[in-house]
Amino acid sequence: MRLVVHPFHRFSTLFVSNVYLLDGGKGDRWLIDSGHWTERWQLGAELRRSGYRPSELTGVLLTHRHSDHAGNALWLQREFGVKIYAHRADAEVLAGTAARFRLGQKGNLLERALGAIENRWPAQLRVDRALDTGETIAGLEVHHVPGHTEGSVFYRHERTSCLMTGDTLLTARPPLTIVKDIVPPYDAYSIDVAQAHGSLDAFHAAGFPYQHVLAGHGQPLVDDARTKVLRALEKLPRPTGGAVRPHSV
Repeated sequence: MRLVVHPFHRFSTLFVSNVYLLDGGKGDRWLIDSGHWTERWQLGAELRRSGYRPSELTGVLLTHRHSDHAGNALWLQREFGVKIYAHRADAEVLAGTAARFRLGQKGNLLERALGAIENRWPAQLRVDRALDTGETIAGLEVHHVPGHTEGSVFYRHERTSCLMTGDTLLTARPPLTIVKDIVPPYDAYSIDVAQAHGSLDAFHAAGFPYQHVLAGHGQPLVDDARTKVLRALEKLPRPTGGAVRPHSV
């Protein structure tokens, strides 16, 4: 586990997706996302090496419902009583009360295969509390940025100027996220990439400041992140198309 910007730490041995610990001290320790279930051992080991038991976590804040981010949420909830939070729209899909958009329809062979894995083993649970845009939890503002999933969110920490972006803004190119870059949501894994771009535009147009980006994939982008993000987004072609209607797996 490595300190990014106090009080945020990144779990350095997880490779499928990023998990961050917001460590505000005893009774105020939160995970942002929970990682993929295949990296459950690494998640537990990182916590133990840091001197924390999973039961000491105050809660898990999900940036979105995909299994590489929500894959250990049910385990933490059932085994250790950890409270799980997600935006209302994704909470409904996780609970099975709203249709789950089927991935694997777009992209190359690898991208379609990864989408098929998501379809076969999705994260499923009932969150303890559904979040809405405009709320603040653990000192983090909740900003709904739909498009990657129905309930994707940004969490903005005003005090430290950190922005937790999930998969709505990445600092490495998918699907393998080896090459560093600043990119918006990836079309092959998004329900509506045009809507996702619109969500990014609306967030920035509202003028919310931030200095650091802690993305769901890629290394943290520390210092002057907003300027770098806007510069990168300006160079990208804009997708077109209307909203995509989710359908059941």
